Amino acid sequence: MISLRVVLSALVLAPLLGGCAADLVEHDYRLAHPITVEEKAAVALFSRPAEGASLSPADRDRLGRLAEESLRRGAGAIEVSVGAKAGEEAAALGFAQTLADTLRAWGVGAVTVAVAGGPDSALQPGQAQVRVPVWEAKAPECGTFERGLNPDYSNAPNSNWGCSLQRNRALMVQNPADLVRARETSGRDGGRAATVLEKYGKGEATGAAKEATSAGSTSSVGSSAGAK
Repeated sequence: MISLRVVLSALVLAPLLGGCAADLVEHDYRLAHPITVEEKAAVALFSRPAEGASLSPADRDRLGRLAEESLRRGAGAIEVSVGAKAGEEAAALGFAQTLADTLRAWGVGAVTVAVAGGPDSALQPGQAQVRVPVWEAKAPECGTFERGLNPDYSNAPNSNWGCSLQRNRALMVQNPADLVRARETSGRDGGRAATVLEKYGKGEATGAAKEATSAGSTSSVGSSAGAK
């Protein structure tokens, strides 16, 4: 039989142990110092060149930089809006199409084009805006020690533990969206890719070895010519 002393001890210790349950945030640095990802936008304004003139090298360079940002951490379709006076919509739309075609030449995905007319438009006639939605990682701020440096009753590390790892990830990640969702599979063979990289590091040929082939011959098994 279980003694009365054991039962009483269990009843006394149960609420005490329940109150000592450690918060996972104190033990998992990914929860204590989360990385958040927000959608921002890189925006640039362009002025329509004179009739018959092409885009300036400076404008082409800026479009190239915007395209690179879209390819690196794009969060959606690029939007090209252009202001126009009444009766000049066709010329304005042609200018917007030129900007869109230049962006597509850099290899970006979807680009939408629209004429932003009306009194509420912030764009002046002959002015175009290129808006590139991008993902941005918010790095946690480190250097706080609310719990001090000494271990507490839950044996949790100090409150700054792991913060630098999370901050470095947020600052170095190429595409912040990778922190919150997985990319679509490419269909490539991971094992084959590892083999190619290993051979490349050793200075060996990375292509598959060519198999030696020879002319086939008819089997004589079971034929009269093969019997002795």
